[in-house]
Amino acid sequence: MTTKVSIEEEDGLLPMRAAPVCVVVGGHGASGVRLLAPEEGEDVSIESSLDSSLESTTITSSPAPSLRSAGSLDKGPQKRGFSKCLCWLFGIGISFFLIGSLAIIFPPFDVLMNERLRMLRGFPAFEWWVEPPDEVFLRLYIFNITNKDEFLAGKQKLRVQEVGPWIFRERLRHTDVYFNENGTMTYTAHRSAEFLPELSGNLSMDTLLVLPNLGVLGVASYMWDASFFAKLGINMMMMNYNSQPIVTMRAGDYMWNNTDPMFSMAGKIMPDLVPTTNLGILHIIYEHFSDEVTVFTGLQNSRRFFLIDKFRGSHRLGLWDGEYCDSVYGASEGVSYPQFLTRNDSLLYLRKTICRATPLYYARDEMRYGMHGLRFELPSDLYASPDERSENACFRRRGDFSPQLPSGATDISPCFYNFPLAASFPHFMHASPELKSNVEGLKPNPKKHGSYVIVEPTTGVPMESSARSQSNLVVRPLHGFSKVQVFSNMTIPMFWAEYTQVGLPWYIRWLMYLVVEVIQPTQQPVAYCLVTAGMSIILAVFFGWTCTRHHYQELSGANSTPRSRSYSSLNLLPSSKSSEISFQPARKVDKLMHM
Repeated sequence: MTTKVSIEEEDGLLPMRAAPVCVVVGGHGASGVRLLAPEEGEDVSIESSLDSSLESTTITSSPAPSLRSAGSLDKGPQKRGFSKCLCWLFGIGISFFLIGSLAIIFPPFDVLMNERLRMLRGFPAFEWWVEPPDEVFLRLYIFNITNKDEFLAGKQKLRVQEVGPWIFRERLRHTDVYFNENGTMTYTAHRSAEFLPELSGNLSMDTLLVLPNLGVLGVASYMWDASFFAKLGINMMMMNYNSQPIVTMRAGDYMWNNTDPMFSMAGKIMPDLVPTTNLGILHIIYEHFSDEVTVFTGLQNSRRFFLIDKFRGSHRLGLWDGEYCDSVYGASEGVSYPQFLTRNDSLLYLRKTICRATPLYYARDEMRYGMHGLRFELPSDLYASPDERSENACFRRRGDFSPQLPSGATDISPCFYNFPLAASFPHFMHASPELKSNVEGLKPNPKKHGSYVIVEPTTGVPMESSARSQSNLVVRPLHGFSKVQVFSNMTIPMFWAEYTQVGLPWYIRWLMYLVVEVIQPTQQPVAYCLVTAGMSIILAVFFGWTCTRHHYQELSGANSTPRSRSYSSLNLLPSSKSSEISFQPARKVDKLMHM
């Protein structure tokens, strides 16, 4: 009997080419068989130990329709890996496109600048302003008298020598902050001074100095046009308390606790005329250095950002008659200035120690911390007399019949209990010869004694500043005061102070540099590059996905075509006997299976 055997290879187990199989033949007298699987297109070779009387049996092999090629076995993992890569690229492309689009619609530079204008609580701009870094130093220089006896004897001019600096850290705090409906912010500014002995060299609060007696000379100058009997009473008090016009005292007392027995008694007798008995130069400045200020904030006030709207509830100081001299509207306390400054702009700086808002004009460009800055300076004629600068005429109050101060000094007595004081540049710089003629030892230096501020123009943040001014005791004609008459018609240098912003904290510098030098010039090119790159990646992913899908469709169609193979025939089983043949895949081709 002839038996026809069909071999079908399971999908995924055998490759397209003929795999090694083992033919197990069962029948009478069958002792074993070995089938060697050839390459595709070759005949099957069978070795058998059966009897030679076997009849011819045809063995054929037909591959199943789902059979895959050897190459297609590896395509599954490759396809999944390639698809995952395309998904990652698609996500990157979408991210680039969205970030770039948002940067075009909402430029990062504009967002950061607008947040600063809003001064929102919890944001860096507000928090840094509420508790500003301690980067402002006060350097105090006192004029020591070196020829006391010769001057009092009328033999020499008054000679002074600058001693200093005593260095203090000025601390600034802002409290009671609230926002108004008209786009302004109101707060109370508190300033105090802390002595830094480690920075003051060999100077201390115990350093002894020879100084003018402010109490004695101040009262005599204030009473210069009083009646004979009033002057007589002052002279008697001077004699009774042995008050001297020039005294030796500790630097600490001169700064914080400057008193005189005669002056204290005058305060008790005439409290309205002598409202304070402590003439310490820093005590007077910082005793009431807490002021309510209202400034402009918000997006609508970019060009007026942090400029003063009201000071102590008013647009004016209430000290001078003319609006030019008395107005504080549009001035700055020096903490910040408007954004986007230009060289044509001028600044107004308010400092109580000089009793006015002073203008600053553009001088030149300078670099600080790798950023471009605009330097603004005080004009040299700031303290000029009305004859030289007509705008200064309003700094002379109505009813003031005292002699006009020489050019180079301006009255500041309304800020200090009407005590006869004047402000000037240090060492009488830019002053008239008349002002300098009565004092020796002064050495004006524009580099050392000028005032300036360097502002980063885009943000309006001051990068460096130095405000320098000198306080002087104005001694009017002292007729009737024999003990102090030698001081008549003098403007005596007392001290000069320098308020210096020594720098910016590193985190403010870093943020300013990032905003001004990195984000502002690069935001548009980077945004458009991100949009272009994102679109390019998305298109590339789409093209790659389409091509890959088409490729796998073609490959799947090719693998679905059925193929067949034929093997040569051998006489295996006798026709008269029933036989059973079983085919199984074998791991080793040469392995012999015995029945």
